[in-house]
Amino acid sequence: MSGDPEAPDSDSERAGQSRQELPAGSPPAPSHEEPRERSAAAKFAGIGLQFAITILLCLWLGNWLDRKFGTAPVFLYGGVFLGAGGAFYSMYRQLMANLEREERARRARKNAGGGPSLPGGLV
Repeated sequence: MSGDPEAPDSDSERAGQSRQELPAGSPPAPSHEEPRERSAAAKFAGIGLQFAITILLCLWLGNWLDRKFGTAPVFLYGGVFLGAGGAFYSMYRQLMANLEREERARRARKNAGGGPSLPGGLV
């Protein structure tokens, strides 16, 4: 690619051929990766939202218990630590389950490909 802005960008333009233009109303070609990426992004956003809500809920509960029993920050700190621990544990379980699902799907795709196998069942 040259530094000249007037130079053609591709071989087809150099040969004098014009590129085919799609009508303005044509939808883009469907992508098989895009929906899976969106669902994964939504799933991970949901995990983050659940994490934050768990901590805030335990924080509120600890504050409420402190006001009810007159114990300064005891239940507040306990609620924050309990909420953070529970949120981390829940996030860990969800991420590990997602990793296991992806691994099973990868193995299934590999086995469905019908790759060459060695005699005697050796892989």
